[in-house]
Amino acid sequence: MKILITNDDGINARGIKTLAKELSKKHKIIVVAPREQKSASSHSISIHNPIKIREEKIDDNFKAYSLVGTPADCTQAGLSLLGKNIDLVISGINRGLNCGTDILYSGTVSAAIEGAIYNVPSIAISMEVDWEREDEDYTKAANWISKIIDVAKKYYLKDNVVLNVNVPNIGKEEIRGLKVCRLGKSTYKTDYILIEENEDNVYITKGTRNDISENDSDLYFLSKGYVTMTPLHFDFTNFKILDEVKNIFENKVI
Repeated sequence: MKILITNDDGINARGIKTLAKELSKKHKIIVVAPREQKSASSHSISIHNPIKIREEKIDDNFKAYSLVGTPADCTQAGLSLLGKNIDLVISGINRGLNCGTDILYSGTVSAAIEGAIYNVPSIAISMEVDWEREDEDYTKAANWISKIIDVAKKYYLKDNVVLNVNVPNIGKEEIRGLKVCRLGKSTYKTDYILIEENEDNVYITKGTRNDISENDSDLYFLSKGYVTMTPLHFDFTNFKILDEVKNIFENKVI
């Protein structure tokens, strides 16, 4: 398969290098990633600023490019300019989970969704890490994605769906398996810490995730030692209440 790999952690992130090297063993790879860290950039795109692209040397087995822009820009450039006939977009491996409603902020997930918008099957892959350290090994996450691609290629490659995959921070022998499940609801207690007081008060924020209240979501199953997979779609329409809202408003607001 021809696979476009991108991320939001940047072209030099350990996760994307591990993923590209693993997948290049069986697939034709092109890497297009932000030149700098772009975490939590969501689905922003560059409109008023020019996009700069530079070829990078990562590995002899595949082409790699850095882009001054957003993760979604990287996907678009990879599909429209730098790559041809891409079969699959993979975004990651992200440093840290992208689960629950946190996906709304995620540049990793948004880069994958950009692929699905243009009818290319896409996967977002993220791995839980110990934030006190910077020596994590992404090999287990890369191996899981390789196996998922094998199954997806044979049985399930939908051109407008994103598979959002998260890997817990435990040993590979401790992982209990894969669970396909819904998104959980990620909420946080956010503390604003004042560090400078003048005309502009300057704060830093510290968020603590609230307790998990569901027992059928990605948050829950990750806490139990499973790799999770959630199918996503860019259409935010709430179809469950579409007719209800139509009946309430369509003929009353005139």
